[in-house]
Amino acid sequence: MRRTTAVLAAAVLCAWPLAAQQETRPLSPRDSALVQIDTAAVSVQYSRPSMRGRKIFGGLVPWNQVWRTGANEATHLRTTGDLLLGGVPVPRGTYTLWTIPRPEGWVVIVNRQTGIWGTRYDSRFDLVRFEARAESTPSPVETFTVALDKTGPSSGVLRLFWENTAVVVPFERNDRIRPLSPLDSVDVRLGGQRLAVHYSRPYKRGRTIWGNIVPMDSVWRTGANAATVLTAGADILLGGKPVPRGVYTLYTIPSGDTCTLIVSGKAPGQASYDPAQDVVRVPMRREPADGVVDPFTIGLEPSGGGVKLRFGWDDRWYTTVATPDKRKK
Repeated sequence: MRRTTAVLAAAVLCAWPLAAQQETRPLSPRDSALVQIDTAAVSVQYSRPSMRGRKIFGGLVPWNQVWRTGANEATHLRTTGDLLLGGVPVPRGTYTLWTIPRPEGWVVIVNRQTGIWGTRYDSRFDLVRFEARAESTPSPVETFTVALDKTGPSSGVLRLFWENTAVVVPFERNDRIRPLSPLDSVDVRLGGQRLAVHYSRPYKRGRTIWGNIVPMDSVWRTGANAATVLTAGADILLGGKPVPRGVYTLYTIPSGDTCTLIVSGKAPGQASYDPAQDVVRVPMRREPADGVVDPFTIGLEPSGGGVKLRFGWDDRWYTTVATPDKRKK
C-alpha cells in the first residue's frame, strides 16, 4: 500500500509542472513572418489567437469594425524598402496593421502609430487605406496566421488566414514612390505685386478627412509636412482685414460650414503654431465641391479687382478674397 501511494504521489508531482505550463501557456502567442524582396526585408509581428470552438468573423470579430488583426499588442508591419502595398505607396518604415472585415471584402489600414496595444487604434494616424480581396480556405484554419511569400524578384504577397477566410494583399518594391504629400505652389499678380502660397498636398488615400484626419474646431497646418507659407509682395486686405507686405505662415480652424483662416507672423520653419503671433484671423465661406477634390489644393484665382483665395479637399472648398490695400497710410 505504501509503495502504491508513493508511486501515485510521484506521478502527481511529475505531472504538476506540465499542467502548470499548459495553464500558463499564452492563448495568443506572439509570432512573426518575414520575406526578402530585392534588398528590402518585409516583416509582420503579430499575435495568434485560436478559434477554440468560437464563431470568428461576424462573431468574435464583428463585421464592419476595425480589428487589431490578431490579438493583444497591435500587429506591426516593417519594411526596409519603399513598397506598393495593395497598389498604394507605403514608404519604408514601421507601422501598425489593422483591418475592417466585411462580408463583401476587407479594408486594410496602415497606420503610423507603433508600440501600442491593439485597442488603441486612432484613425487620425492612418497612412493609407485600401480594399483587399477575401476568399474561402479549403478547410478551417484553427489559429490566425500571417504569411509573407515571394512571388517574383521584387514582389510578394501578404496573406491573412483564419477560420474559413483568406485575405490576399499583393505588394512590390517601388523605387519610384510618389511623395505622399508633394510640395506645390501657386501665385498670381495682385495690384502689380506677387501673391503666392507654398504648401504640401496630402492625398485622401481612402481616409475620412473632415472631422478625422483634419479635426474640427482645432488649428490645422492647412496642408502637410512643413508649414504653409503666404508671400505678399504688397500690402493687402484679406477678407477685408489688413495684412502688411511680408512672408507669413497660414493655419486654419475648420468648423463645419465655416472656417477661420489664420495669418501668422511666425517665420517658416519655426516650431508649432503660436497664437501670440497671429496677425489676423479671417472667416472663410464653405462651398460644395464639384466632384472629389484630391489631393488637397490651394488656389489663387483672379476675381474682379482682387483674388479669390481658396483651399479644398474631399467634398468642399473654403474661400475668401484678397484685394490690394489702397487705404491712405
